Amino acid sequence: MRFSLGAALAALILLTPAAPATAVEVGQVERVSQTLNGVAVDTFRWLDSRKRLRTISFKKQGSGNTGNGGYAVQMTYQYPNNAGALRTTTVAAPATSDGGFGYFVSHERYRDFSDGTQDTIAGKIFNKDDSPLGRGFPATIQTYPLQDGKTQIYKATITYPRYGTVAARPVDAGGSDNPPLPLTSASYKRYDIPVTVGWHIMAGRDFPRIRTKVDLTNVPPDRVSFDLRGPYGVLNFDNGNNSAVTKVVWADRLHFATTSSPVTRNTGWTWNAGNTGGRYHALLVGNYEMGLFEPKLYANTEIRHGYADPRGSTSALFRNGAGCAYQDQLLPCDWEWPYQSLQYSLPYNAPNTPTTGKKIAWGSSAYYGTGPSLTRVWDSPTTSQEFVGYPASKVIVYDVCLVLDRTNTLGLTRTAAKLDKTTCAASLGQ
Repeated sequence: MRFSLGAALAALILLTPAAPATAVEVGQVERVSQTLNGVAVDTFRWLDSRKRLRTISFKKQGSGNTGNGGYAVQMTYQYPNNAGALRTTTVAAPATSDGGFGYFVSHERYRDFSDGTQDTIAGKIFNKDDSPLGRGFPATIQTYPLQDGKTQIYKATITYPRYGTVAARPVDAGGSDNPPLPLTSASYKRYDIPVTVGWHIMAGRDFPRIRTKVDLTNVPPDRVSFDLRGPYGVLNFDNGNNSAVTKVVWADRLHFATTSSPVTRNTGWTWNAGNTGGRYHALLVGNYEMGLFEPKLYANTEIRHGYADPRGSTSALFRNGAGCAYQDQLLPCDWEWPYQSLQYSLPYNAPNTPTTGKKIAWGSSAYYGTGPSLTRVWDSPTTSQEFVGYPASKVIVYDVCLVLDRTNTLGLTRTAAKLDKTTCAASLGQ
């Protein structure tokens, strides 16, 4: 479903200047209802750690809007120019079917079927999309202040479909369906899963905390199997310049970085330096950066990443510099990236051509929903991680912090992932 901000949304860069910083009281997060180019939004405004104005505008559900709401369509922040005067960067959603940020997406795991094929249950049995965009579902929205207005909470809850088996189908130690799944449609059903994405916005902090809760109460273990890619979306974070992405960085237990600019399918990379901070993922376009990081050390993360042959290597060493074995590219194969990023935006028929696509999301192993039969998941040919795919609480919960600002020498998201507790909004247990 395409959302109807249309081409006019890009004009927000010119038509919607940020209000002066004096309009927001120090130590408060202000919420106002606005209409931005015909779109009804809830806008949150606050002064960050440097007393510079930041805003986030969320599309409302209903209120005259077409399509659905519950995700961000515009953000702003300020930075000083060479003369020291504050300038405002506007970060706007493109007029595309995936425009906006902060909605939930999940991909079903490819399953082993008795006819020898591998496919998703959604696709093979039901002829449905196995990874619909969460912005396509109606959202129930809650907003409320905490700490006498120092923090505002914005929550959007949707019902997200996952297709699975009627009976429990545990996997073997290697993660395969053994025995393979039957072909009879009566063996499968759709499960409707409540998913809540909650934003914590705190005065005096630069970055909002985004908490995702996936409620498996109505899904017994070993029926569904999926990954976690929310928060997810696309924002033009380079102030409307529509420039090519110049760098991709991420970290799980190891740091990854591309080594030439702009990024193409034949860009070199390293993925072998140990990570002592938190997990993160970021895109850079010149001096502009947008990223996500988990506000806990990697050693304490509870969300496991997926499998990748090149993890722990470099583009020069992996397969003797030959790159992905299944695609014409030096970069790791698209499905081996631990986070969804620009790998699906880069052109396939022109491996030396960059992209202006700026999709950014989180990522995980594809075995969530799997019960206690699977205690470890492989992340490389020689290493594996302890795994809990179905928590005792029946709710999968994880936090990430959203970074938007001018970059720095090391990389702003990587710096924030070292867990300076003054940058990201605190957790209030909501």
